[in-house]
Amino acid sequence: MESKLENISNSPKRRQILQTALTFMTGLTTTSFISFLRPKSTEKAQAIVVQRPNEFELKGKGTQIKYSILNDVPQLNYRTQKTFVRFNGDDISRLTTDIGTLVTVILSKPNPNVGGNIVKFSFLLPTINLPIGDGETAVQTQAVLTTEKTSGLIRRPIFGQFQSYETFILNGTARYR
Repeated sequence: MESKLENISNSPKRRQILQTALTFMTGLTTTSFISFLRPKSTEKAQAIVVQRPNEFELKGKGTQIKYSILNDVPQLNYRTQKTFVRFNGDDISRLTTDIGTLVTVILSKPNPNVGGNIVKFSFLLPTINLPIGDGETAVQTQAVLTTEKTSGLIRRPIFGQFQSYETFILNGTARYR
């Protein structure tokens, strides 16, 4: 059978007829069907191994972020000119989405009796593969500072939009350590 395939493959017109017939009859692409008929390669397969970054250093609009995941425990340092806050573990919300991982922390909460604003900081981490041995790459993403109105226990009604958003770009480095 192998010699017949080689004879057919030497003629472009016959090769086209064979490809059309095989595709029609099997529903397989010609390449995948022909690969079943040819002898298997004796060369060893080479695996492509990648690693995911576990440390991010990001900056933008006067904000510096250091986010890391060690032993599946997230840690985040948030710094501006006026503020430095460190978050660990359950203080950090991580939501995996189709567009990346949304990381959120609560920067400030009002007195629950009085009400006021809850301020949250969120940023989107894109999916990144790093080659083994080259454990660093540039990254650009979006950050959102959300201010949410609350009424507290006084139960004053809040009218209008509850959340307001400030968005900005974060640039930095993703690495594996």
